[in-house]
Amino acid sequence: MRLPEEFEKTTIAKMLAEHPHIGEILEKYHIDCVTCGSSSCLFKNVIATHTYDRNKALMIEKEINEYLSSLSL
Repeated sequence: MRLPEEFEKTTIAKMLAEHPHIGEILEKYHIDCVTCGSSSCLFKNVIATHTYDRNKALMIEKEINEYLSSLSL
């Protein structure tokens, strides 16, 4: 997943703690990071790890990046 550079090495646990809306996006696509409890996964690897559907992955990435972009407004 392509992300803004400042999020490249961030864990999913930290992203979910700081940005609960990302959890809502992931849940919408049935990505279970919110309930998993693992803190070691890197956020940038989450989509590739949990879906092999390229179109689904692109939709998730687009929504997350749109959300992250809106934070800097």
